[in-house]
Amino acid sequence: MIGEGGCSNVYKGFLPSGKPVAVKILKSYKEAWSDFSLEVDIVSSLRHKHITPLIGVCVENDHLISVYDLFPAGSLEEILHGQNKKSVLPWEVRFKMATAVAEALKYLHNECYPHVIHRDVKSSNILLSDDFQPQLSDFGLAIWGPMDATNMIDSNVVGTFGYIAPEYFMEGRVSDKIDVYSFGIVLLELLSGRRPISSKAMEKQESLVQWAKALLERRDLPALVDPALDGDFDVAQLHRMVLAATLCLNQSDIHRPKASQILQILRGEQEPTEGYNLHATYMKVPNNQEDDGLRKLYAHLSVPFSDDDDSTSKCSYSIRCKTGKKRRLMLKEYLRKGQC
Repeated sequence: MIGEGGCSNVYKGFLPSGKPVAVKILKSYKEAWSDFSLEVDIVSSLRHKHITPLIGVCVENDHLISVYDLFPAGSLEEILHGQNKKSVLPWEVRFKMATAVAEALKYLHNECYPHVIHRDVKSSNILLSDDFQPQLSDFGLAIWGPMDATNMIDSNVVGTFGYIAPEYFMEGRVSDKIDVYSFGIVLLELLSGRRPISSKAMEKQESLVQWAKALLERRDLPALVDPALDGDFDVAQLHRMVLAATLCLNQSDIHRPKASQILQILRGEQEPTEGYNLHATYMKVPNNQEDDGLRKLYAHLSVPFSDDDDSTSKCSYSIRCKTGKKRRLMLKEYLRKGQC
């Protein structure tokens, strides 16, 4: 087994030709078939160089199986936060990854019909080829976007803590802007090398977003940069990525840009106007509303932490699956010893 999700396990397999593949097997639960059908319908309709293509499906002995290309280089999460980091991910590669994933989101939100909302954009769902070309993967939580409205209500919140947009977590409002928010978290990961949430941050009840916000308010942009880069980054690209992340993480979904606009910013095709107040764009709601949302988040987790970070690998928390069944997720997915 090479991966474990809330509703599926992923194994390494081989086609008759000898080609290595990733084999995703859905776990057994009441709505497994409908979820499997939706995922296959969505993924089989997508054609983009930065989205993992579906090779095939198999239904046998009540097993629901989908087959994808295998990416032995692993995920962005493993490269940035893994325990066995062999080398530092260069700035040039990080910036290209950011642009590539923005291209994939623009495709999902603007170029597909119906539009697609991924709902689980995160660094562990960005797979890397041997030459570090990113592929947005795992559409197990994806849904078709609303056709006659800008958003819809879903009482069963799904996704990964640390990446979930506030309006979705607190009110169940779903739109393509929740993917934009999650992508903002990924941008902060690329910038800082930090995890969205770590055991140390949880003890302080401080997320990556709060940490970054404090630096932005002081206009201390260099402090956002991963120290492992040792100052080796492009200043103009840094400013564009910080701007993109800041806009993505606006607490008000109405004021968040579309993926297409974020892509323009990263490419330098859309520049901020003179006098643009970068750090002020982050927050369009009162601080007490943000604090209330964070209290709900930490209360929902309700996970005790010890002083030993390794103990967190044995902890788990639950979040409602779209099936209505409790979905067990491992805290080890993001609560590993890191730089946070």
